[in-house]
Amino acid sequence: MRAVLLRKSGPPESLRVEEHPDPTPKPGEVLIRVKAIGVNFADVMARQGLYPEAPRRPYVPGYETSGDVAALGEGVTGLRVGQRVLAYHLNGGYAEMVAAPADQVFPIADSVAYQSAVVLPLNYGTAYCALYRTGPVEPGMRVFIHAAAGGVGMAAVDFCRREGLEITGSAGSHLKRARLIAEGVRHVVSSRRLHVDRLTRRLYDGPGYDIILDSVGGRRIRWDLRSLRPGGRVVSLGVGGMSGRGILGALHFLLRTSRFSYLDLLRPSLAIHGLNMRWLLNDRPLMRGVMGDLIAKMEAGEIRPHPGRVMTLDEVGEAHRMLQSRGVVGKVVLRT
Repeated sequence: MRAVLLRKSGPPESLRVEEHPDPTPKPGEVLIRVKAIGVNFADVMARQGLYPEAPRRPYVPGYETSGDVAALGEGVTGLRVGQRVLAYHLNGGYAEMVAAPADQVFPIADSVAYQSAVVLPLNYGTAYCALYRTGPVEPGMRVFIHAAAGGVGMAAVDFCRREGLEITGSAGSHLKRARLIAEGVRHVVSSRRLHVDRLTRRLYDGPGYDIILDSVGGRRIRWDLRSLRPGGRVVSLGVGGMSGRGILGALHFLLRTSRFSYLDLLRPSLAIHGLNMRWLLNDRPLMRGVMGDLIAKMEAGEIRPHPGRVMTLDEVGEAHRMLQSRGVVGKVVLRT
Protein backbone atom coordinates (compact mmCIF):
# COMPACT_ATOMS: atom_id res chain seq x y z
CA MET A 1 0.00 0.00 0.00
CA ARG A 2 0.96 3.68 -0.25
CA ALA A 3 1.43 5.44 3.07
CA VAL A 4 2.94 8.64 4.46
CA LEU A 5 5.82 8.04 6.85
CA LEU A 6 7.14 10.68 9.18
CA ARG A 7 10.80 9.75 9.60
CA LYS A 8 12.04 12.95 11.23
CA SER A 9 10.59 16.22 12.43
CA GLY A 10 10.82 19.17 10.12
CA PRO A 11 8.95 21.17 7.46
CA PRO A 12 5.99 19.85 5.47
CA GLU A 13 8.45 18.27 3.01
CA SER A 14 9.33 15.80 5.79
CA LEU A 15 6.13 13.95 4.87
CA ARG A 16 6.66 11.52 2.01
CA VAL A 17 4.45 8.95 0.35
CA GLU A 18 6.19 5.57 0.32
CA GLU A 19 5.38 1.96 -0.40
CA HIS A 20 4.68 0.20 2.88
CA PRO A 21 3.50 -3.34 3.73
CA ASP A 22 -0.25 -3.75 4.15
CA PRO A 23 -1.22 -4.08 7.81
CA THR A 24 -2.64 -7.41 8.95
CA PRO A 25 -5.61 -7.22 11.32
CA LYS A 26 -4.84 -8.74 14.71
CA PRO A 27 -7.56 -10.42 16.80
CA GLY A 28 -10.15 -7.79 17.62
CA GLU A 29 -9.10 -5.48 14.77
CA VAL A 30 -10.72 -4.38 11.51
CA LEU A 31 -8.77 -3.78 8.31
CA ILE A 32 -10.14 -0.76 6.45
CA ARG A 33 -9.59 0.17 2.80
CA VAL A 34 -9.27 3.91 3.31
CA LYS A 35 -11.22 6.44 1.26
CA ALA A 36 -10.76 9.64 3.32
CA ILE A 37 -8.28 10.75 5.98
CA GLY A 38 -8.61 13.56 8.49
CA VAL A 39 -5.69 15.98 8.84
CA ASN A 40 -5.46 17.58 12.29
CA PHE A 41 -3.44 20.29 13.95
CA ALA A 42 -2.01 17.63 16.27
CA ASP A 43 -0.44 16.05 13.17
CA VAL A 44 1.15 19.39 12.30
CA MET A 45 2.51 19.83 15.83
CA ALA A 46 3.88 16.26 15.80
CA ARG A 47 5.58 16.81 12.46
CA GLN A 48 7.27 19.90 13.93
CA GLY A 49 8.45 17.88 16.94
CA LEU A 50 6.20 19.86 19.30
CA TYR A 51 3.69 17.15 20.27
CA PRO A 52 4.81 15.08 23.26
CA GLU A 53 2.21 12.33 22.73
CA ALA A 54 3.46 11.51 19.22
CA PRO A 55 4.82 7.96 18.72
CA ARG A 56 8.49 7.30 18.17
CA ARG A 57 9.49 7.96 14.57
CA PRO A 58 9.29 6.60 11.96
CA TYR A 59 5.54 6.13 11.97
CA VAL A 60 2.45 6.72 9.85
CA PRO A 61 0.46 9.67 11.27
CA GLY A 62 -3.30 10.00 11.18
CA TYR A 63 -6.01 9.72 13.82
CA GLU A 64 -9.15 9.20 11.74
CA THR A 65 -10.23 7.48 8.55
CA SER A 66 -13.32 6.42 6.66
CA GLY A 67 -13.63 3.69 4.06
CA ASP A 68 -14.75 0.10 3.54
CA VAL A 69 -14.07 -2.98 5.65
CA ALA A 70 -11.46 -5.09 3.84
CA ALA A 71 -11.03 -7.88 6.41
CA LEU A 72 -12.00 -8.80 9.97
CA GLY A 73 -9.61 -10.00 12.62
CA GLU A 74 -10.39 -13.01 14.75
CA GLY A 75 -13.31 -12.50 17.12
CA VAL A 76 -14.75 -9.40 15.46
CA THR A 77 -18.56 -9.41 15.20
CA GLY A 78 -21.15 -6.85 14.19
CA LEU A 79 -19.28 -5.74 11.06
CA ARG A 80 -18.94 -7.28 7.60
CA VAL A 81 -16.51 -7.08 4.71
CA GLY A 82 -17.47 -4.29 2.31
CA GLN A 83 -19.34 -2.28 4.93
CA ARG A 84 -18.87 1.51 4.94
CA VAL A 85 -17.25 2.59 8.21
CA LEU A 86 -15.66 5.45 10.12
CA ALA A 87 -12.76 4.86 12.54
CA TYR A 88 -10.43 6.65 14.91
CA HIS A 89 -7.02 5.35 15.96
CA LEU A 90 -3.81 6.65 17.54
CA ASN A 91 -1.80 6.58 14.29
CA GLY A 92 -1.66 4.86 10.91
CA GLY A 93 -4.32 6.89 9.12
CA TYR A 94 -2.24 8.50 6.33
CA ALA A 95 -2.38 5.33 4.25
CA GLU A 96 -4.45 3.33 1.80
CA MET A 97 -5.10 0.65 4.45
CA VAL A 98 -5.35 0.84 8.24
CA ALA A 99 -6.04 -1.69 10.97
CA ALA A 100 -8.13 -0.31 13.85
CA PRO A 101 -9.57 -1.84 17.02
CA ALA A 102 -13.12 -3.02 16.30
CA ASP A 103 -14.62 -0.95 19.13
CA GLN A 104 -13.23 2.17 17.46
CA VAL A 105 -14.92 1.40 14.12
CA PHE A 106 -18.47 2.58 13.39
CA PRO A 107 -20.82 1.82 10.48
CA ILE A 108 -22.02 4.81 8.46
CA ALA A 109 -25.05 5.08 6.20
CA ASP A 110 -24.76 4.94 2.41
CA SER A 111 -26.12 8.50 2.28
CA VAL A 112 -23.09 9.88 4.16
CA ALA A 113 -20.03 10.89 2.14
CA TYR A 114 -16.71 9.44 3.32
CA GLN A 115 -15.17 12.91 3.27
CA SER A 116 -17.91 14.31 5.50
CA ALA A 117 -17.88 11.41 7.97
CA VAL A 118 -14.14 11.74 8.64
CA VAL A 119 -14.72 15.26 10.00
CA LEU A 120 -16.51 13.78 13.02
CA PRO A 121 -14.02 12.07 15.37
CA LEU A 122 -11.58 14.85 16.24
CA ASN A 123 -13.19 18.07 15.02
CA TYR A 124 -16.79 17.47 16.01
CA GLY A 125 -15.67 15.22 18.86
CA THR A 126 -13.57 18.02 20.35
CA ALA A 127 -16.32 20.61 19.95
CA TYR A 128 -18.88 18.19 21.42
CA CYS A 129 -16.78 17.41 24.51
CA ALA A 130 -15.78 21.05 24.96
CA LEU A 131 -19.39 22.20 25.01
CA TYR A 132 -21.41 19.38 26.52
CA ARG A 133 -18.99 17.73 28.96
CA THR A 134 -17.80 20.86 30.75
CA GLY A 135 -21.07 22.48 31.85
CA PRO A 136 -24.54 23.56 30.75
CA VAL A 137 -25.38 24.68 27.22
CA GLU A 138 -28.60 26.68 27.17
CA PRO A 139 -30.31 28.93 24.61
CA GLY A 140 -29.31 32.56 24.98
CA MET A 141 -25.85 31.84 26.38
CA ARG A 142 -22.98 33.82 24.88
CA VAL A 143 -19.98 31.94 23.50
CA PHE A 144 -16.67 33.21 22.16
CA ILE A 145 -14.77 30.89 19.78
CA HIS A 146 -11.11 31.59 19.03
CA ALA A 147 -10.04 30.48 15.52
CA ALA A 148 -13.70 29.97 14.70
CA ALA A 149 -13.03 29.27 11.01
CA GLY A 150 -10.79 26.29 11.77
CA GLY A 151 -11.94 22.68 11.79
CA VAL A 152 -12.90 22.57 15.48
CA GLY A 153 -14.18 26.13 15.35
CA MET A 154 -16.59 25.42 12.49
CA ALA A 155 -17.87 22.34 14.30
CA ALA A 156 -18.43 24.43 17.45
CA VAL A 157 -20.29 27.05 15.39
CA ASP A 158 -22.54 24.28 14.03
CA PHE A 159 -23.43 23.08 17.55
CA CYS A 160 -23.84 26.56 19.04
CA ARG A 161 -26.07 27.79 16.24
CA ARG A 162 -28.40 24.84 16.70
CA GLU A 163 -28.50 25.35 20.48
CA GLY A 164 -29.51 29.00 20.10
CA LEU A 165 -26.31 30.51 21.55
CA GLU A 166 -25.14 34.03 20.72
CA ILE A 167 -21.80 33.45 18.97
CA THR A 168 -18.74 35.66 18.69
CA GLY A 169 -15.96 34.26 16.56
CA SER A 170 -12.45 35.40 15.64
CA ALA A 171 -10.57 34.72 12.41
CA GLY A 172 -7.42 36.02 10.80
CA SER A 173 -8.48 36.80 7.22
CA HIS A 174 -11.30 38.60 5.44
CA LEU A 175 -12.24 35.35 3.67
CA LYS A 176 -12.60 33.49 6.96
CA ARG A 177 -14.55 36.29 8.60
CA ALA A 178 -16.91 36.42 5.61
CA ARG A 179 -17.51 32.67 5.95
CA LEU A 180 -18.33 33.05 9.66
CA ILE A 181 -20.86 35.77 8.85
CA ALA A 182 -22.43 33.44 6.27
CA GLU A 183 -22.63 30.73 8.96
CA GLY A 184 -24.71 32.98 11.21
CA VAL A 185 -22.01 34.10 13.66
CA ARG A 186 -23.40 37.29 15.23
CA HIS A 187 -20.14 39.08 16.07
CA VAL A 188 -17.10 38.41 13.87
CA VAL A 189 -13.75 39.95 14.81
CA SER A 190 -10.16 39.81 13.65
CA SER A 191 -7.89 37.51 15.62
CA ARG A 192 -4.97 39.91 15.18
CA ARG A 193 -4.17 41.95 18.29
CA LEU A 194 -7.32 40.54 19.87
CA HIS A 195 -7.99 41.21 23.55
CA VAL A 196 -11.25 39.47 24.43
CA ASP A 197 -11.60 41.44 27.67
CA ARG A 198 -11.57 44.72 25.72
CA LEU A 199 -14.00 43.33 23.17
CA THR A 200 -16.52 42.23 25.78
CA ARG A 201 -16.44 45.67 27.41
CA ARG A 202 -17.26 47.17 24.02
CA LEU A 203 -20.03 44.69 23.20
CA TYR A 204 -21.57 44.11 26.62
CA ASP A 205 -20.20 46.89 28.84
CA GLY A 206 -18.37 44.35 30.98
CA PRO A 207 -17.65 40.62 31.21
CA GLY A 208 -20.21 39.06 28.90
CA TYR A 209 -19.39 35.47 27.94
CA ASP A 210 -20.63 32.22 29.44
CA ILE A 211 -18.29 29.95 27.43
CA ILE A 212 -14.98 30.65 25.71
CA LEU A 213 -13.34 28.00 23.52
CA ASP A 214 -9.62 28.74 23.19
CA SER A 215 -7.40 26.69 20.88
CA VAL A 216 -4.63 29.31 20.75
CA GLY A 217 -3.43 29.43 24.36
CA GLY A 218 -0.65 31.58 25.76
CA ARG A 219 -1.43 34.93 27.35
CA ARG A 220 -4.94 34.91 25.93
CA ILE A 221 -6.20 32.61 28.68
CA ARG A 222 -5.99 35.41 31.26
CA TRP A 223 -7.83 37.76 28.91
CA ASP A 224 -10.44 35.03 28.43
CA LEU A 225 -11.01 34.72 32.18
CA ARG A 226 -11.52 38.48 32.52
CA SER A 227 -14.26 38.24 29.88
CA LEU A 228 -16.46 35.66 31.64
CA ARG A 229 -19.69 36.24 33.47
CA PRO A 230 -19.85 34.74 36.99
CA GLY A 231 -20.27 30.99 36.54
CA GLY A 232 -18.66 31.08 33.11
CA ARG A 233 -15.97 28.75 31.82
CA VAL A 234 -12.95 28.74 29.53
CA VAL A 235 -12.23 25.50 27.69
CA SER A 236 -8.59 25.33 26.59
CA LEU A 237 -8.37 23.12 23.49
CA GLY A 238 -4.70 23.47 22.66
CA VAL A 239 -1.73 25.75 22.09
CA GLY A 240 -2.06 26.50 18.39
CA GLY A 241 -0.22 29.77 18.94
CA MET A 242 2.95 27.75 19.53
CA SER A 243 2.99 26.27 16.01
CA GLY A 244 5.44 27.49 13.40
CA ARG A 245 7.79 29.14 15.90
CA GLY A 246 10.46 26.45 16.10
CA ILE A 247 11.71 24.96 19.36
CA LEU A 248 13.05 28.21 20.82
CA GLY A 249 9.95 30.14 19.77
CA ALA A 250 7.73 27.47 21.31
CA LEU A 251 9.63 27.70 24.60
CA HIS A 252 9.28 31.49 24.56
CA PHE A 253 5.54 31.12 23.91
CA LEU A 254 5.17 28.74 26.86
CA LEU A 255 7.19 30.99 29.19
CA ARG A 256 4.80 33.84 28.41
CA THR A 257 1.72 31.72 29.07
CA SER A 258 -0.57 33.19 31.73
CA ARG A 259 -0.24 31.93 35.28
CA PHE A 260 -2.96 32.25 37.89
CA SER A 261 -4.00 30.76 41.19
CA TYR A 262 -7.22 29.04 42.17
CA LEU A 263 -8.24 32.28 43.93
CA ASP A 264 -8.45 33.91 40.49
CA LEU A 265 -11.23 31.40 39.76
CA LEU A 266 -12.82 31.19 43.20
CA ARG A 267 -13.65 34.83 43.78
CA PRO A 268 -15.57 35.44 40.53
CA SER A 269 -16.92 31.84 40.33
CA LEU A 270 -15.15 30.91 37.12
CA ALA A 271 -13.86 27.64 35.69
CA ILE A 272 -11.13 26.61 33.29
CA HIS A 273 -11.12 23.19 31.63
CA GLY A 274 -8.33 21.55 29.69
CA LEU A 275 -9.33 19.27 26.82
CA ASN A 276 -6.93 16.96 24.98
CA MET A 277 -8.77 14.57 22.66
CA ARG A 278 -5.63 12.43 22.35
CA TRP A 279 -6.23 11.35 25.97
CA LEU A 280 -10.00 11.03 25.65
CA LEU A 281 -9.54 8.66 22.71
CA ASN A 282 -8.18 6.14 25.22
CA ASP A 283 -11.51 6.15 27.10
CA ARG A 284 -13.32 3.77 24.79
CA PRO A 285 -16.70 3.69 26.60
CA LEU A 286 -16.77 7.49 26.57
CA MET A 287 -15.81 7.69 22.90
CA ARG A 288 -18.32 5.07 21.82
CA GLY A 289 -21.03 7.19 23.39
CA VAL A 290 -19.70 10.39 21.80
CA MET A 291 -19.30 8.81 18.36
CA GLY A 292 -22.68 7.12 18.51
CA ASP A 293 -24.35 10.46 19.29
CA LEU A 294 -22.42 12.31 16.58
CA ILE A 295 -23.16 9.75 13.89
CA ALA A 296 -26.86 9.75 14.81
CA LYS A 297 -26.97 13.56 14.63
CA MET A 298 -25.16 13.55 11.29
CA GLU A 299 -27.45 10.95 9.73
CA ALA A 300 -30.52 12.82 11.05
CA GLY A 301 -29.26 16.08 9.53
CA GLU A 302 -28.93 17.81 12.91
CA ILE A 303 -25.27 18.63 12.28
CA ARG A 304 -23.54 19.25 8.95
CA PRO A 305 -19.95 18.05 8.91
CA HIS A 306 -18.24 18.99 5.64
CA PRO A 307 -14.56 19.27 4.76
CA GLY A 308 -13.21 22.71 4.00
CA ARG A 309 -10.64 21.37 1.55
CA VAL A 310 -10.11 17.93 0.00
CA MET A 311 -6.65 17.04 -1.31
CA THR A 312 -4.91 13.90 -2.53
CA LEU A 313 -2.57 11.76 -0.44
CA ASP A 314 0.33 13.01 -2.60
CA GLU A 315 -0.51 16.58 -1.52
CA VAL A 316 -0.04 15.80 2.19
CA GLY A 317 2.85 18.26 2.51
CA GLU A 318 0.80 21.08 1.02
CA ALA A 319 -2.13 20.10 3.28
CA HIS A 320 0.13 20.52 6.32
CA ARG A 321 1.47 23.81 5.01
CA MET A 322 -2.05 25.19 4.56
CA LEU A 323 -3.14 24.05 8.00
CA GLN A 324 -0.02 25.43 9.68
CA SER A 325 -0.43 28.82 7.98
CA ARG A 326 -4.17 28.89 8.74
CA GLY A 327 -4.79 29.10 5.01
CA VAL A 328 -7.98 27.06 4.90
CA VAL A 329 -11.51 27.38 6.26
CA GLY A 330 -12.66 24.26 8.11
CA LYS A 331 -11.25 20.75 7.99
CA VAL A 332 -8.54 19.50 5.62
CA VAL A 333 -9.24 15.98 4.32
CA LEU A 334 -7.04 13.72 2.19
CA ARG A 335 -8.49 11.23 -0.29
CA THR A 336 -6.67 8.10 -1.39
